[in-house]
Amino acid sequence: GDDLDAWLSDSSLYKRTFRNCAIISGLIERRLPRGGEKTGRQVTFSSDLIYDVLREHEPDHILLQATYEDAGTGLLDIARLADMLKRIRNRIVTRRLDRVSPLAVPALLEISKEMVAGEAHEDILHQAEAALIEEAMRVD
Repeated sequence: GDDLDAWLSDSSLYKRTFRNCAIISGLIERRLPRGGEKTGRQVTFSSDLIYDVLREHEPDHILLQATYEDAGTGLLDIARLADMLKRIRNRIVTRRLDRVSPLAVPALLEISKEMVAGEAHEDILHQAEAALIEEAMRVD
């Protein structure tokens, strides 16, 4: 539905997909003019800024269309997800679990793919990721 599209448009999933489309299209260069490499943070900042401007001023831009198509079919099957949400409307059962559901692991791992400042933060994320995987795979 529209709520799902609006939420996904603001998500890091779409921004990361846009970054890949922008690099492939040549809109964003990974290399600096004198042969150096841009940092991941520089590429992310550039692509996020362009993504936000295009969404606001040219929502039908071909790169945004490619991003939605790529994310909608490659990373998520948006049409199936939207259909499923329509079918189960008002019949969602929420349960508190003692541990992470194995079905949640891919979503949690997707979060850890975002850039984090400093190696200490990355180490913490890797430890948390390992703990989540271990917990999800545990058989009682």
